[in-house]
Amino acid sequence: MSEELENVPLLTLLGALPSALQRGIRTHSLGPYEAHNAIHQALLQIRMQLNLLSPIGQLPPEILIRCFEYLLPYVPPDLYEHHESPYKFPIHPLIGITHVCKRWRDVALSAPTLWTCIDDANVAQLEEFLTRSQDVPINVNIHLKSSSRTALMLSTHGSRMKRLHLAIHPDPYFIPPLLQFEAPLLECLTISSRSESPPLSEDFTMLLFRKRVLNLRALALVGLNPWLPGNRFPHLTHLHLSKFAYQFRVEDNIVHLKRLLLNTPALQYLHIGQFGYAISMTEVGDTIPLRTLRALTFTDSLFLPTLQLFGILDLPRDTMVDLGTLECVSAARSVLQFPVHSRELLSSLTYIEIATHDNNLNLIAQGPRSGLRIQARCLEDEWDAWLAHLTTVLPMPYIEELRVSTDYTAAVVLDLLPQLPTVTRLVVIPGEGVRPAMARALEAALRILYAGLAQVPVLVPQLEVLEIHARTLRANTLAATAFVAMAKARHAHGSPLHTAIVDAGYEDEDAKAELSAAAPYIVKHLDLPDSYIGSSDSVMDEKWQDPEAERWWTLLDV
Repeated sequence: MSEELENVPLLTLLGALPSALQRGIRTHSLGPYEAHNAIHQALLQIRMQLNLLSPIGQLPPEILIRCFEYLLPYVPPDLYEHHESPYKFPIHPLIGITHVCKRWRDVALSAPTLWTCIDDANVAQLEEFLTRSQDVPINVNIHLKSSSRTALMLSTHGSRMKRLHLAIHPDPYFIPPLLQFEAPLLECLTISSRSESPPLSEDFTMLLFRKRVLNLRALALVGLNPWLPGNRFPHLTHLHLSKFAYQFRVEDNIVHLKRLLLNTPALQYLHIGQFGYAISMTEVGDTIPLRTLRALTFTDSLFLPTLQLFGILDLPRDTMVDLGTLECVSAARSVLQFPVHSRELLSSLTYIEIATHDNNLNLIAQGPRSGLRIQARCLEDEWDAWLAHLTTVLPMPYIEELRVSTDYTAAVVLDLLPQLPTVTRLVVIPGEGVRPAMARALEAALRILYAGLAQVPVLVPQLEVLEIHARTLRANTLAATAFVAMAKARHAHGSPLHTAIVDAGYEDEDAKAELSAAAPYIVKHLDLPDSYIGSSDSVMDEKWQDPEAERWWTLLDV
């Protein structure tokens, strides 16, 4: 019978289907349920064949799998949030493709690379994904509750783990025994904990994965203050350490941290968060060379301990250093007793801008391929005393441009300039002088500043460009007489200004006429714009944005 039907046109068969069903029901050879099921199965076969005729239905399985891979749910772990419940990979799109049609389901289930993002939020799903992924490398998120079940899973499948993220509620002393399986493919290890365990002694050394040397590329330890691994990591490029709640050692040193950094000779990206809380660093010790480092980031840390650790690092010339969101109790008592060791980095910096307002410090220094940023808030005092010793701590011998925006302009600038003798361009943005009391303070500050700049050759003999951007409503606030006297004195000493810009933010012909008296003593030109063009906003170069820094984890914008 089937051979006879093979030659019957499809439309003829479809046209005969209703009468055939009617005959079967009338003769009781086919019941309603059987009839409905037969029609359903026939429609499924017809739809399957029609799907194969569509353009997407003709794609080979290899192309479909490549398309499906765009739905892979791997999301870098959040290093700043400890999940109270097991972290779940967003697998809904991936599961959805298995419900589109039978062919898509068959293709998806036959592709082990699609099922490599595994978490333990659902035990049955975990087991199913481990089976579907077969023998390919996997990414695993574990929220440790049952150490025995986790240990069994890790020991069974650890040999094919590529990334492992452990979120641990119990005592982190369980970690080393737990991580004693073979992990030859492991590239990224992330461990986070809320431990409140006491610190360990210096001679307590923990090795992971039964080996002295590991091939990890990325390591993140969040909240694991009791210990740091003693392995050597010759290929590690990314290291994230945060939430240090205790001292590394009771005897006030950072032996474990120094040992870890010395064991990472290929390190390129180092991120340290919440450093310095309850940490004392009275023993500075030897320098830690990190000669391959490209970026160093501190966030949410204490100011002095951060500077102390930064100070003992020996960084290469082309490094980006971001010391952000730091807290300082007293700036005057936060001056390092030794200069920062990264002389190559500091010598590469040619531009620096400093802004201090309302006890906040924002310092940005940049070179062609290097940079240093410090953002800090002081609780007790201002930053004047700390800035007076700036180059004692951060020797920057080749600064060419200095930009200062501060409420205490004269004192800060006159303290900085002797420390930066190579400055050729000075940009000063004083505090606003809109109200009369502020305007008088601004005028006094500018008089002191101009008197200091007139002291040649003692002060900045190479200065060529001076910009003053002051927003005021009073003409005499600009201290025009003192400005003219300064220009004349520098000219007489053989160190004249080449260009001067005095921007008051308003149009005042009398003020312009008074300031114009300095023009004969300025080599190129004196510019007196009518509109306020000065800005205290920092402009960060593109080199501060390095996507490679977030290759393994998503970091906060700092």
